[in-house]
Amino acid sequence: MTESLGMALDLAAEIHRLTPSGDPARDLDFVWDPMSRLVPFVASWIGTLDEDHCGYTTVASAGHDLDGLAYMESADLTAQRKTTGLLRRRRPVRLQDVPNAMELPCWSEQWWPIGFREVVAAPLVTPDGRHLGVLTLHTDTAVQPTVDARDAMVVIAHAMTAVLDPMNSLSGLARLVQGAVAAAAVDRRGTVVPLPGMPSDPLLIGRPDIVTTAVGHLSDQVRHTSFLFPIPADGGQQRYIRVTGLACPPGTSEEPVGLVVLSPAGDLRGLTFRELVVLGLVIEGYANQGIASRLSITARTAAAHLEHIRAKLSAPTRTAAAVLALRSGLYVPYGLVDNAGHGSASS
Repeated sequence: MTESLGMALDLAAEIHRLTPSGDPARDLDFVWDPMSRLVPFVASWIGTLDEDHCGYTTVASAGHDLDGLAYMESADLTAQRKTTGLLRRRRPVRLQDVPNAMELPCWSEQWWPIGFREVVAAPLVTPDGRHLGVLTLHTDTAVQPTVDARDAMVVIAHAMTAVLDPMNSLSGLARLVQGAVAAAAVDRRGTVVPLPGMPSDPLLIGRPDIVTTAVGHLSDQVRHTSFLFPIPADGGQQRYIRVTGLACPPGTSEEPVGLVVLSPAGDLRGLTFRELVVLGLVIEGYANQGIASRLSITARTAAAHLEHIRAKLSAPTRTAAAVLALRSGLYVPYGLVDNAGHGSASS
């Protein structure tokens, strides 16, 4: 093991031991001193790629003035990073590793005139291939960083990526759902994105209606939804899985808007499939006649279902039953019934 790799591994271990505070700049502030022993830099910077891939946001830095930071974040420099293939790389690269790099405006017009002579840029790439950001260290000598230091930077980049990846914090949020067996994030386009360390499930990938129902009503005011979805079971007995929608914490990321988490159904309080569907319709605001019309039953039968529901939930009124069912996720959304493939609303 080289001395450079040993120093990098020690620093990576310290980064992995971090307990994130929600302020990455403060969390990572300690890295500059040990990193300067690996690469004697005069300016350092960590930035994350913006949602539109046209610029970066500074996470932490040292040695750059305000003009330098603005340039590090700029669309112009981002375009040059793309030109050199940095957004496609997985390993650190130096200035001298890139053909004709000195011809780039960032060097001929920006960095060389102020005394920078070399740089190492370490892409922050997640295991699933997402370019999260970049770590750069500028030096005032062409002999630094060395090849060994450049290659050792990869372990530091991996550790920083784990700290900065919003999907890792979202995985922790998903695990707060009791008994969570699968989860995924959902972006603003409705695309389902796997979460690191969390299993996926065919329902999350192949059933966009479930995903939409879970996250479609999340907002600043509604941070949580929960309902039941019927799934096939041997012997004809109806089984359910609980679907939970969670709004992403403010500031976690611009991209994911919510999480969908699957977990065991829990105690159904003796409610039948039909009664769970009726509760879904009550929650949606339907009166007895509307419920009867959608389930192809009489209004009297709908009223009887509601009486049974109230008794099982110990609810004095239908409104109280609906509130309890909504808070507890004890209902099947009617919009999912006909598409569920596990029996229809009229069965």
